[in-house]
Amino acid sequence: MKKNSRSAQAILRANQQNALSVAALVDEGNRLMEAGEHRAAQAAFQSAVDVLLASRSRDDKRLAIARYNLARAFAAQGKTERAMSEYRAALTLRPRFPEAQNNLGMLLIDAGQFEEAAELFRRALATDPLFASAHYGLGVALQNLGQTQEAAFCYQRAITLKPDFYASWVNLGLICYALGSPEVAVHCFNEAIGLCPGNAELYFQLGLAYMAQERFADAARAFSRAVEFQPDYTLARDALEEALYFKLAAKP
Repeated sequence: MKKNSRSAQAILRANQQNALSVAALVDEGNRLMEAGEHRAAQAAFQSAVDVLLASRSRDDKRLAIARYNLARAFAAQGKTERAMSEYRAALTLRPRFPEAQNNLGMLLIDAGQFEEAAELFRRALATDPLFASAHYGLGVALQNLGQTQEAAFCYQRAITLKPDFYASWVNLGLICYALGSPEVAVHCFNEAIGLCPGNAELYFQLGLAYMAQERFADAARAFSRAVEFQPDYTLARDALEEALYFKLAAKP
């Protein structure tokens, strides 16, 4: 009995040491990720995974997190297939893992697998309905599937949860313009410009939305800003000439 007690204590100490080792490796990996040293971060996260596998840990949550972080490191290096594999491994261990579902979903969007991506975002939102990035990701997937009105709702939800969600403002503006609501598009593009003031493409899109409302003076100002930020922007130069023409023609 005494021998068994000592054995149990040894196992407990080993588990505690493994936990400390894994935590240290994950912390180091996260530090390296923030520093942009993605390959070194990959090595740290891989070591954390290896320690957990070697110890035959039954803590699926810790192993899932370690694999999730390893996937992040692979993705940061452009190793998409390996990143996807690790995200899937993390989700096998921990099915309710919205961050992994979201990140895998974005990789699937890049790969053109929109239906699977949409399902992952829905699963993420079932666990965390306030996850703004998952609402955005679902919007991107639905937009690519041709479900533009549903996508617009997703972008609106993302913005409600995170008002400075730049990409959601841009995509919502593009949808509103395409659906014939240029006044809403103007609002969206102005919000996006407030978050990214030097973006020539945003000013060009803003100008188009003003043109659709026959606000030619505002359109000319927007196109001028686009050309100011990107002098070789031929489409913006041509649009500026058109806006100035209609502005003069509209004068009584």
